[in-house]
Amino acid sequence: MTADSGNTTVFVEKRQYEQALMRVGRRLQSLGQLLEQDPKRVVGIGFPIRPEITGPRPLEIDLADLRGLFDASAPQNVGRLLAEYQSLLAADTAS
Repeated sequence: MTADSGNTTVFVEKRQYEQALMRVGRRLQSLGQLLEQDPKRVVGIGFPIRPEITGPRPLEIDLADLRGLFDASAPQNVGRLLAEYQSLLAADTAS
């Protein structure tokens, strides 16, 4: 559940922020592992695929989806999630 506050995505509970941030972390970690282990098989959706290099079934990453993690206007932006999560923690600490 989220509470709509205009241009922000404010989760109701601290746990929801933690879960969202963990999901983002796992996605980035998985992509990092792919790029470390076998970058020749990874291509960005919309970019040319060279089967002689990548093999017949390359791993395609959706760059538009990843962009949403860092786009300042996206509701699931990592920076926004972190800022709102930390504000929630500060409010808990102050009370």
